[in-house]
Amino acid sequence: MKEPGTATNNDVSQEEEAVRYRALVDSMNDGFGIVNVEGIFTYVNSHFHRMLEYSEEDMIGKALLDFVDEKNMKIIRANIRQRTKGEATRYEVEWTKSTGEQVPTIVSGAPIIDNGENHLGSFAVITDITELRASQVALEESTEMMRRIFEESQLGIELFDSEGILIAANRAALKIGGISEIKDLLGFSLFDDPNVPNDIKASLIRGNPVNYEVAFDFDKVKKEGLYETSRSGTMILDAWVTPLGLENGDELKGYLSQMLEITEERQTEVALEDTEKLYQLLAENVTDIIFISDLELTLTYISPSAENLLGYTVKELDRKSLIELMAPESVWTAIEAMKEALEEEKVADQTLTRGESAPLEIQLKRKDGSSVWTEVARTFTRDSEGKPTGVLGVARNIEERKESQKTLVKSEAKFRSLVDQSFQGILILQHVPLQIKFSNPAFASFLERSVEEVLEFSPKEIQDMIHPDDWEIAMTRLQEILAGDPPTKLPMVIRIFQKDGDMQWLELQGHRIEFEGDHALQIVALNVTEQLAAEKYLETQKERAMHLIDLMSHDFRNQLQIILGSTMVMEMKLKDPDARRLLGQIVSSVERCQSMISKVKVTEPLMSVPLRIRKLNTTIASVVESYSDQHIDVKFEISMNIDNALIDADQFLEQLLGNLIENAIEHNPREERIVWISLKDSGEGYEIAIGDNGQGISSSLKTAIFDVSRRYGGVGLHQTKQICDKYSARIDARDRVKGESSKGAEFIVWLPKTAEQRSGS
Repeated sequence: MKEPGTATNNDVSQEEEAVRYRALVDSMNDGFGIVNVEGIFTYVNSHFHRMLEYSEEDMIGKALLDFVDEKNMKIIRANIRQRTKGEATRYEVEWTKSTGEQVPTIVSGAPIIDNGENHLGSFAVITDITELRASQVALEESTEMMRRIFEESQLGIELFDSEGILIAANRAALKIGGISEIKDLLGFSLFDDPNVPNDIKASLIRGNPVNYEVAFDFDKVKKEGLYETSRSGTMILDAWVTPLGLENGDELKGYLSQMLEITEERQTEVALEDTEKLYQLLAENVTDIIFISDLELTLTYISPSAENLLGYTVKELDRKSLIELMAPESVWTAIEAMKEALEEEKVADQTLTRGESAPLEIQLKRKDGSSVWTEVARTFTRDSEGKPTGVLGVARNIEERKESQKTLVKSEAKFRSLVDQSFQGILILQHVPLQIKFSNPAFASFLERSVEEVLEFSPKEIQDMIHPDDWEIAMTRLQEILAGDPPTKLPMVIRIFQKDGDMQWLELQGHRIEFEGDHALQIVALNVTEQLAAEKYLETQKERAMHLIDLMSHDFRNQLQIILGSTMVMEMKLKDPDARRLLGQIVSSVERCQSMISKVKVTEPLMSVPLRIRKLNTTIASVVESYSDQHIDVKFEISMNIDNALIDADQFLEQLLGNLIENAIEHNPREERIVWISLKDSGEGYEIAIGDNGQGISSSLKTAIFDVSRRYGGVGLHQTKQICDKYSARIDARDRVKGESSKGAEFIVWLPKTAEQRSGS
C-alpha cells in the first residue's frame, strides 16, 4: 500500500477527467468531490470547498476523513466499504467547516471502476441540507405551538371520533366538566350525554354544525354514570360542535366540540332586569326626550321631558306618529334613515353594530307652532330572536348649535371660491345616511358630472360609483377615520366609474371633520389614472428587462461553459508555453464573465428583501477575513474601534463591502498591494472607508463613476450604489491621500444608524 497523498496512474487519470469536466462541475449548485482508493481528495469543485470554507488547495491531497468528526467517520467508512464492492450509496453526513461549524449534507456517492473492473476510487455529489433541517425544526415548532394553543385555550375543546367517542380534551374542557384527569373522560360518547338535546344530536348525525345553549345538569351525568366529576348542580353552557372531514364531500372523520361556561353572564342578565325600574326613573327626569316607537314610528312611550321642549303632555303624545311632529324637510330624512337601517339588518358581515346608527338632525314642531332642532340618537328594540320590533331614541335640543353653524357657514363662504378653483377634488361625505354633502367642480369633473348631479347621488349611486372590489376597503377606511382611529394606510387609491362607464383611479386622503353638527369625512382626491398607467408601463418594461436578463445570463453561461471546457481540453494538448499562457488568459476572462453574471443575478431580489438590524463591525471583519484568505498576496490593514455598530440592512451588506474590497484589489497593478479598511462613528451614522495603494482615480471620473448612464464604474460599483440607495446610505470616491491621486483611491460609505441608536445618541 502506497503512502497517503502519493499519486498513482489511476489518480492522474481521475484528475485529468476532473479537469476535462471542470467547466460543468464548477457550475453545479451542489458540491462535487473525487477521492482515490486511499480516500484522498484528488478533486473538489468550487461549491464544495466554499461550502466547508476551505480553499481548493486546503482540500486536494488531504484525506476525506480529515473533514469530519468521529461520529461521521463511521458513516463514511461504512459507505466506502460498500463502494469497494461496486455499490453506489446515498446517505446523510455532517462535514466540519474550517470554522468548526457542522454542515449537514446528503452525499450521493458512486465507485469509479476501470475497464478491468478494478476499484479506482469514488466520486460524490454533496447537497447542503441546512435549509431543509431548518424547515424541519420550524415544522416541529409549529406543531408544538398548535399543541400549546389547544392546551392553553380558554375555550373547552373536545375531539370525538366518527362514532362520537371522545379521544382528546384540553385542560379548559376538563375544568368545565370537573374532571381531574383525561383518562377519566376517554371513551365517553357525545351521543350518550343526556344534556345534549335530541334535535342537536340529530343535526350532528346529518353532518350539520350546531351552536346551542343548554342548562347542563351534572346530576344527570352522575345518575347515568358517564364519568367521575367534582361538580354538581346546573351550569349554563354555550357549545359549538362541528363535524370534521365533510368539506369536500369526504366521509365523516369526527367532531370538534368547543364550549364556554356562561353561567355568570346569564346571572348578570337577570340582575340587569332588576335595574329596569331604576332606568325608568332616570328616563322620567332627564331633560332630553326619551321615546320608544314601533317600526311605523308611532309612539308607544315618551318621557315627561317632552312637555318642556315641545309643549305637549305625555297623554297628548300617546300613540301619536313621530312624522306628525316633524317639520316637512325632516320627514324624508327620518324615513330614509329608517329604510337604510332596516336594509342593513339584511346584510351579512355588517360593518356597524346592528341597529346602532349615527345621530340624525331632525326639526320638530312645537305645540305653539314654532320649531326646534334636535339631534336624535336611536337604536332598534328587538324580540327574543333579535329581530327589530321598534325604535328606542333620545332627542336633544341643538337649537343653539344650529345657530352657531349658520354663522360658521357664512364665515366659510369666502373660502369656497378657492375650493371651487382647486385642481384637487374635494368631497365631504356623510356616513349615515350615506350622502355627499359637498363636492367641488374638480371632483365632479373626475366623474364627468356636474356638482349638482354629484350632490344628488343616492347611497346606491355612491356605491355604484366605486369599483365593487374597492367598496368594502373604502367603507372600512371611512369608519376607521370617523371613529378617530389612524388609517391603516395613507393615501388610499380606489377605482371609480365615470358617467360613461370609463374607469379612473383616484388617490384619496381623508380626515374626520364636524359638518352641519355631525361627524363627516372630508376627502381630498387626485386623479392618478395617467400616473398609474405610466407606472404600470414602467413595471412591465422592468419585468420584461429582467426576463431578458435571465434568458441572456442563462445563454451566456452555456456558451461560456462551452468556451471554458474547450480551452481546458486544448490546454492539455498544447505544449507551447506562449500558447498555454494565452489559453490561460482566455480561461481567466471566461471565469470573470461568469463571476460578473453571478454578481448581477445575486441582487435580483434586492428591493423585495426587508431590512433588519445588522451588526456592521462584525460583518466588516467577516468579509475582510474571507478576502484575506482568498488573496494571501494582499495586505489588509483594519481600523475599527466600535463594538456595537448597528444599522438597518439585509443579506446584501456583504455584497456591498465585498464589491468595494474586490475593486480595490483587482484594479491595483502594483506588486505590493495594500487595502486599508476603517470604521468610525459619524453623527447619526457610521462611516466606512476602503482605500488602496493603486493608481487612483482622476478628478473627472470621481464624479461620474456611479453614473449608470455613463457606465464608468463597472457592474460591482453600480451594484454597490443600488444597495446604498436601498439603505438610505451615501457613497463617494476620493483620493486616499488628499491631493495626490496617484497614491490610490478611497471609497467612503456613510450608513445611517438604527432608529434606537439615533434616539439614544
